[in-house]
Amino acid sequence: MIRLYLILLTFFLFLSGCAHRIDQQTALYANWKDQLSQQSNWQVEGKMAFISSQERQSANLNWQQKEELNQLILTTFIGTRVLALKQSAEGAELEYDDQVFYDQNASALLHRLTGFTIPLENAEHWLKGTATDESLQVDELGRAKSITWQDIDGSQWDISYGDYQQHAGFWLPKKLTLKHRDIKIKIQLYEWHFN
Repeated sequence: MIRLYLILLTFFLFLSGCAHRIDQQTALYANWKDQLSQQSNWQVEGKMAFISSQERQSANLNWQQKEELNQLILTTFIGTRVLALKQSAEGAELEYDDQVFYDQNASALLHRLTGFTIPLENAEHWLKGTATDESLQVDELGRAKSITWQDIDGSQWDISYGDYQQHAGFWLPKKLTLKHRDIKIKIQLYEWHFN
């Protein structure tokens, strides 16, 4: 009988240790928003839908930032690459339709060649939900609910945050909607990675 109690005790201690370990991994940093805004090496995977009065397109996305290099890769649902857009201090490079194109402004380059518009400069701030502005509305946990974002060309985007996920000590956006005139961009983010 004592042996059974020892086995059960060991089993419950093991389970409580596992539960404690999981809690530590998902526990939020006390200043999670400040620490998240300082993360300069990250990657996120998800889906993006472009909706306008003329058309509707969707793709899988892989968005990465390594220090000053920002890269957005869009693929079809079967994995075929649609485009790869890179932005660095030197300028923007777009691989599209088996060709490579260059410009200083990534958003302008994307719009010129594909017709799609998205505010790419300083995108890590609105994408991570760490943007600060007078228009920022937050929920009771300090997470962004909505913001009016102005891109480098002065165009205003209304960005709303629909859902969050807790990962690596941060609250991270899971669903976002961007609106500018008749353009709507829906983004659903699945997996965040930080280096």
